[in-house]
Amino acid sequence: MTKLHELTDLGQAIWLDYIRRSFITSGNLHALVDGGLRGVTSNPTIFEKAIAGSTDYDDDLQRLVDQGKTVEEIYQALTLDDIQRAADVLRPVYEQSAGADGYVSLEVSPDLAYDTEGTISEARRLFATLDRPNVMIKVPATPAGIPAIETLIGEGINVNVTLIFSLAQYEAVAEAYIAGLEKLATDGGDPSTGSGQALRQRTAGPRSGHALSGVASVASFFVSRVDAAVDRALEEIGESALQGKIAIANSKVAYARFREILTGARWERLAAQGARPQRVLWASTSAKNPLYPDTLYVDGLIGPDTVNTVPPATLNAFRDHGTVALTLEAGLAEARAQLATLADLGVDLDAITQELQDEGVAKFAQSFQSLMSTIAEKQDRLLAGWRDLTVSLGAYQTVVDDALSEMRQNRMMARIWAHDHTVWKPEPTDIANRLGWLHIAEPMLENVPRLEGFVADVRAAGYTHALLLGMGGSSLAPEVFRRTFGVKDGYLDLAVLDSTDPGVVLDHAGRLDPARTLFIVATKSGTTAETLSFFRFFTNWVADALGEDRAGEHLIAITDPGTHLVDLAQRYGFRSTFINDPNIGGRYSALSYFGLVPAALIGVNVPTLLGRAMAATCGSESCVTPEENLGARLGVILGELAKVGRDKATFALSPAIASFGDWVEQLIAESTGKEGKGIVPVVGEPLGPPEVYGADRIFVHLRLPGDETHDAALAALEAAGHPVVRLDLHDRYDLGGQFFLWEIATAVAGHRLGINPFDQPNVEAAKALARRMVAEYTEKGTLPAGEPAPLTAEALHDFLAQAQPGDPSTGSGRSYVTLQAYVQPSADTDVALAALRNRLRDRFQLATTVGYGPRFLHSTGQLHKGDAGRGLFIQLTADSPRDAPIPDEAGSPGSSITFGVLKLAQALGDRQALLDAGRRVIRFHLGKDVANGLKRLMEALM
Repeated sequence: MTKLHELTDLGQAIWLDYIRRSFITSGNLHALVDGGLRGVTSNPTIFEKAIAGSTDYDDDLQRLVDQGKTVEEIYQALTLDDIQRAADVLRPVYEQSAGADGYVSLEVSPDLAYDTEGTISEARRLFATLDRPNVMIKVPATPAGIPAIETLIGEGINVNVTLIFSLAQYEAVAEAYIAGLEKLATDGGDPSTGSGQALRQRTAGPRSGHALSGVASVASFFVSRVDAAVDRALEEIGESALQGKIAIANSKVAYARFREILTGARWERLAAQGARPQRVLWASTSAKNPLYPDTLYVDGLIGPDTVNTVPPATLNAFRDHGTVALTLEAGLAEARAQLATLADLGVDLDAITQELQDEGVAKFAQSFQSLMSTIAEKQDRLLAGWRDLTVSLGAYQTVVDDALSEMRQNRMMARIWAHDHTVWKPEPTDIANRLGWLHIAEPMLENVPRLEGFVADVRAAGYTHALLLGMGGSSLAPEVFRRTFGVKDGYLDLAVLDSTDPGVVLDHAGRLDPARTLFIVATKSGTTAETLSFFRFFTNWVADALGEDRAGEHLIAITDPGTHLVDLAQRYGFRSTFINDPNIGGRYSALSYFGLVPAALIGVNVPTLLGRAMAATCGSESCVTPEENLGARLGVILGELAKVGRDKATFALSPAIASFGDWVEQLIAESTGKEGKGIVPVVGEPLGPPEVYGADRIFVHLRLPGDETHDAALAALEAAGHPVVRLDLHDRYDLGGQFFLWEIATAVAGHRLGINPFDQPNVEAAKALARRMVAEYTEKGTLPAGEPAPLTAEALHDFLAQAQPGDPSTGSGRSYVTLQAYVQPSADTDVALAALRNRLRDRFQLATTVGYGPRFLHSTGQLHKGDAGRGLFIQLTADSPRDAPIPDEAGSPGSSITFGVLKLAQALGDRQALLDAGRRVIRFHLGKDVANGLKRLMEALM
């Protein structure tokens, strides 16, 4: 017996808020029904993402297009087919429960939410067309929807009443249901009203007999959205005691009213004639706040005569660690007291719930229109022969096909989505608590109002610039957004500080106006040394300019729950703190607060970005076979080709999205470079002719429409036998989907390589050595001696002579060269480093990577120390013409160390960590003239 069966015994049915074609045809729905699932709900958003992000409907859509069907007709054909298929799978539940469960719900057009007659007409048509007794028609609890509900129930049509947020709205719905039943009892099902068809359908069902027993309804009471809205209102007035409590309190009071109704004389007369209670259905029950347990709105709302419709992630969470116990009727007095206290605080719950209903109608209408647009766009793409992913793998296709077949046989994608840590390792450490990225897009979409309100507040306060203080996963996605989308008029111009180079720090201080700059302190752990150094420096900088009492209003934090940064934010009075889902690692956090707060500040359309991510999710879900699953295919290609020697994934991106390469570089390097294995991401290396490459390359092309920058070069490489993967994007917002696609592909590649893609076991080595050197500096006033190599051609050639050529036919074992530039970044230095890496590649046919230090330590540093040890690391250091003290504490002028010292300590610490790991490393000190030093290295390669 499963937990879902146990809930059934307690009187609660679990339905699934999800439907798509492959979910039905793959047998996944049938398996869940066998496990105790008792119904399904749908909405336009679910259909839209499935149509946009998968191939589920392509064949049917193509057929309908060929038949000349309109977009509206295509929608009807596709969705009604899904509803009928799902109803047929659930029909045994309907039969066995004597019609209590086994339902599938489909809504009338959201455009009819304020049209009573239109709703009635549409509901009649849908119910008749679907021709299934176990279908419910969803009707919103709007003022126009209430009389429609009464009419439809009076005609014997099953109704799922949606968008109920308040006790008053629920009472109106309950009254409409009872009045409809009374009408049905009086009429007995008059065919002239439309109910005759409904009754005829039921004659073959399990409840044939009296008309009242042949109708079912649920009242869908929305839960978590109430907490999301009330929590924002409480935050605005500085009250936190009731946060996360009002939604359940509101629901308990509504349920108590439901129980009262069942004891009334009107209901008892109807029950005696066979009427069934209109069960309360808890909707919107996924936790939107990462601080709340992911089963909060399931565990806390269990009671008789109820339904809880949950999304897949919440269903999986409840099956894994939910608690089965009657909870709904406990604590009713406390719930009423909480609502009274809320009112005493001046928070108008009635106004909030009415606004939520209005927003809900608008959101559904927007989703419906978006669905229509998606169908039209998909129609055009099919006609144009569009493919999101195309590959040319040559002889490697067989090994990839075999791996995909194995993935299918072992249900690997289903196990990934079920958070099964054994996909990667026997133990759950650093895996079970690192899979929140799989589902983050949907809860972040619910948090968009908070983001929009925050951005409006800082814009109104006169802020024009933002500086993000962070490293690695906290900084790379924001940098992608800024470089890709620019800054929308009237929004904040964002820059990213992820370098301890004192010149960089001082340049930002020199160009920014403290009165108009917002500082984003972003660190998952809350203890990142570089980030906290930046925080202390700029807190003092603002305090010196504006006064210590005003520094906090210029700071916001993004971090995990309970970190040191949370404490700092409270201590220094930060303007706002965004608490991220702790079950997401830094490099997988692009679609969480770490990426989206900066994105919102520069004016990126966050809902559109998340919508693309959700569509991409649909293309990689467990119900999609690995052969059609984009994430599985891409991950298997990366993993399997790396295993046979093609372990240098070389990226070519359309110039407008080139910065995405820096983000994906960290994702792949830090995720796969460990246990003597790894995929080396090569980003920013211009494409050359086939003869400058070894057999260790696989080329990946991300391309925007109309861009032909890399087409000819890649065609030549493909013709020469190199594997090429092409990903076509529709526009820049498709990066939302690419973030997710590469995350899941990297997770799959990790599985194929046999490593844990979510930990970073070697990163700490360099940090520990740097801390030791800083401690020595604090004690002695000097850093440990570390003599650089002479800046000569002989030294460079001797070092490069250690390169391993690898197998000439497979590329296996071939070296790569990394330039680690602990120098101040600049446009001129970028050009010089690019020229040097090209010279190295062309001369030695080796893959090259470049990283500024210490930035790369939080990106590719794990790979350098954890892979098979074939890297050649050329470390470049230079004198700092300027330096800046790092305050020991924010608000205090005392300083024990400077940024220049910290940067050199990090360079020396990383060098020692590489040597300790048996890596080949050489350090050249370029002195005061970086350009001349790089020129001398170039000349050495002539």
